[in-house]
Amino acid sequence: MNSLKQKFLIIKLSSIGDIVHALPFLRTLRTNHPNAYIAWIIEESFQDLIKCNPDLDEVIPVRTKYWRKNLNTKSWNEICQTRKLLKEHRFDWTFDLQGLIKTGFIARMTGAPNRAGFHRDNCREKINAWFNNKHSQYLSAGKHIVDRCLSQLSVLGDFHSQVEFSIPIRAEDEHISEAFMKENNKLAEKPIAGINPGAGFPTKLWSIERYAQLADRLTEELGFSVLLTWGPGEEEMVRNIADSMKQQSWIAPATTIAESIGLYKKLSLFVGSDSGPFHICWALGVPTVSVWGPTDPNRNGAYSKNHEAVFHKLNCSFCWKRQCPLGTTECMDKITVQNMFEATKTLASEHVKMVISSQHPTH
Repeated sequence: MNSLKQKFLIIKLSSIGDIVHALPFLRTLRTNHPNAYIAWIIEESFQDLIKCNPDLDEVIPVRTKYWRKNLNTKSWNEICQTRKLLKEHRFDWTFDLQGLIKTGFIARMTGAPNRAGFHRDNCREKINAWFNNKHSQYLSAGKHIVDRCLSQLSVLGDFHSQVEFSIPIRAEDEHISEAFMKENNKLAEKPIAGINPGAGFPTKLWSIERYAQLADRLTEELGFSVLLTWGPGEEEMVRNIADSMKQQSWIAPATTIAESIGLYKKLSLFVGSDSGPFHICWALGVPTVSVWGPTDPNRNGAYSKNHEAVFHKLNCSFCWKRQCPLGTTECMDKITVQNMFEATKTLASEHVKMVISSQHPTH
């Protein structure tokens, strides 16, 4: 591919899983355009995920969520400053990997002559297509988000995909996990299973009681130490799990996103729902068992091997709703502790086979 000194802007504001899904796009763009200037505009609260990425020349943090909730002079000044900064960069290309009205507006705000976006029918908000003047081909609804993001590179011509998920962090962000492990040295005497019960949608939540029962079985029958991890507003959930368990467990400390990555790297297994921690863990190569309800694991799940997605297919699956239109949570309630435990046993067996295979490759 042509490697002229061009300036590219990736537009992917949030959230954790969506940003992880866009990492192969960045890796592929850099591989095919090694001399280009590449920037990424992102919601300020998620910049930890990419601020140390060597493929980026610049991270541009913004506060669109704050702007939307606080329409005041401060917000307007920040918007104007962001517009000025983007204009001054004189980007040749923008890539809107979100497909929202606000991300389309950001693309138009740059003044870039080439603004790539999704096919109208692949946009989360169809008006987004109006802001962009280059569009990828339509991909079926079940196509994985990673593939959908990569498809935008077709507007630049042929390209060689690099499906890699790099989430480097600073050495200082490892300190809290190292200190926690040192203070709780018994935790690391066995393989560590991280359990994270939180999720962005109420409809993605599995019951606290079932998580506690599963955690006990992971300890008693599979020999794991259990570490309960949590994000903002979720500490009470993990404390309730710990209180409901018969076996010992550990509760992770409060962390930033970068610090949590240091902690997740210590895990031998992750259990949770379609959430930010789940996406970070599979991207790090941690084996995962995930429980799914309103969202589709074939579209949004782990984009690699060594993962088990557990779901109960209903006529209304997968609705993508934050609140169940039927007033129930049947898709999650139908998933039993036994379902999740069996998936964990299957995963553990497959993981052992993979390790043995990597140590004794066939010729």
